Amino acid sequence: MEEIQHYEIESDRLRFRRLRADDFGLVAPILQDVQTMYAWEHAFSYEEVCDWIADMLHRYREDGCGYFAALSRQTGALVALAGPLVEQLQERAEIGIGYIVRRELWGQGYGVECARACIRYAFGVLGAVRVVATIRPNNLPSLRVAAQCGMQAVEQISKHYRGKDMPHIVCALDQPLTQGQATAEDSADA
Repeated sequence: MEEIQHYEIESDRLRFRRLRADDFGLVAPILQDVQTMYAWEHAFSYEEVCDWIADMLHRYREDGCGYFAALSRQTGALVALAGPLVEQLQERAEIGIGYIVRRELWGQGYGVECARACIRYAFGVLGAVRVVATIRPNNLPSLRVAAQCGMQAVEQISKHYRGKDMPHIVCALDQPLTQGQATAEDSADA
């Protein structure tokens, strides 16, 4: 009997599902590729890939979200690792998005598609009022993706990773007002 797959998010070309403990062979080609992982400043070892998957499974249990496997609707092949995440930024929790596209698929719009789908999920399902992306200053393609999604740079922070402080630009997008919602400013004008 074929396993029924549950997808957390769907977009025009992609279906996003939670990672499973046995997904090493699926995610390792992305996380172990030096060029893909340049913003992280290293490719992951076997142990780091296992730990990363375990961290995502923990995030699903604790936060209800994390990186998902973004699979092609057409072929079922892995296109990216992407998802909404709870991030600690300067002692405050924020809903962030992350996206890591397979290198051979760069330049085909998958980063923007992943980011937009994750933003919709963060606002619509998770109830976020603001979504952020923390991006290394040298990661120009990800900064362009964030801008194409309407995100704006709001601050620069430092994240401590692998024994060093790494600067990141925080790009943010506030939940758009829907019909029927009013700001305090709108009410004051009435």
